[in-house]
Amino acid sequence: MSLETLLEKVQIEVKETDFCTRKMEAKYTAELVDAAFKDAAKEAAKYAQLPGFRKGKAPLGLVMAKYKDYILDDVTKMLQQNAFRKLSDDAKLDIVSFGSMNASEKPEQGKEYAFSLDVEIAPAFKMPEYKNLAVAVEAGETYEQHYAAQLDYIKNLYAEFLNVEEPAAQGDMLKVSYDSDFVLPEDASASLKRAVKAEEGWFFLNEPEQIPGLLKALTGATKGGEYKFEVEFPADWREAALAGKKVNYTVKVFEIQRRVPIASEEKLAEKLGMESVEKLHDFLKNKTENELGQAKKQKIKAKVSEILLGAVADFDLPKGLLSMTTQREFSRIAEQLVRKEEDVEAFKSEKEKHLEKAKTDASQKLKKLFVLRKIAEAEKITVSQEEVDLQIRQMSAYLGYKEKDVRKMLENNGGYNEIQSDILMDKVIDFVATQAKA
Repeated sequence: MSLETLLEKVQIEVKETDFCTRKMEAKYTAELVDAAFKDAAKEAAKYAQLPGFRKGKAPLGLVMAKYKDYILDDVTKMLQQNAFRKLSDDAKLDIVSFGSMNASEKPEQGKEYAFSLDVEIAPAFKMPEYKNLAVAVEAGETYEQHYAAQLDYIKNLYAEFLNVEEPAAQGDMLKVSYDSDFVLPEDASASLKRAVKAEEGWFFLNEPEQIPGLLKALTGATKGGEYKFEVEFPADWREAALAGKKVNYTVKVFEIQRRVPIASEEKLAEKLGMESVEKLHDFLKNKTENELGQAKKQKIKAKVSEILLGAVADFDLPKGLLSMTTQREFSRIAEQLVRKEEDVEAFKSEKEKHLEKAKTDASQKLKKLFVLRKIAEAEKITVSQEEVDLQIRQMSAYLGYKEKDVRKMLENNGGYNEIQSDILMDKVIDFVATQAKA
């Protein structure tokens, strides 16, 4: 009889300990434990190298003695994983997380082996109707409005800076020379030198400012004018030598250039490398139709999600999974709010409020996950490895990290499961939205 057949004889008992928690108690007879040890020893013997014996020919007794720790680990994993598999297959449990495992003793030849494991299962709830949902979405931009906005955007994108005689306004470029009363150290870097003095340079009157207060000081400046103002650099300024310092500047304005959109469609078509204005219109027509279609689809998906969750009464969530998800949401809130050292105390003072929000967000996220998982199961919607790999590649490109580094990060923080869940939820929402009557 094969080991796999023997291990099917493991005794599994499942007890309900809470609304979404089950305790699995597994027990192997001494005969099954011995069979597992023998199989593990045979596998180790294939690679064992013992004095006086050819590779793979050493007696099992000697192999057991020489590699006892390795074999014990192998047997422990074999017996535990077999029990997990049998639990999932036979008990038909939708396990969503594993809790603590209790094994008072390690497997030992000639003795029974028993252990218990707490698992959390998906909650039970009544599924809502999700096919052919009637969805009402607010009207957005008209075709004409979006087309005109896209045309204006491209005209501004390819705008040219031209000299003007009017006073400087926000968004203008100023050709200047400037000096200051900051005393440069002997080892001053080139960037520090440029920050406090230049015979010729350009100031862009927009955010983020090249120098704090520049926008206010030079808005309204005129060509040929000279302007003096004091600058107070923040304590966290990017140029450390200037951080927290007060510096007096003198700026002379030589030219004022203003961004002037391209007025001619013929010139715009030429800028875009298009053969004619007709080609430009065709491009904008397709772009407008695609973007309006995507915008409507996103509205339908958001509404579908809202309808589905609203149609399901609140249900109890697995406590362990809720706790882990709450912690992740809390960490995300912290990352958003704590940007510098002085933010820490403010965050701590409102910790309870942030924890409450994290728990609310986690509850909503898990409720949505369980509802969409049910639909995915009913419609046989799955996530392929190729889809996960594509998502990781896109993440790598967005973050500017190597793909192998992103994969390592995901392995360390359990991010693979989260990526799979996000892809699955999006596919299910897309499936429901495609069938919706909008």
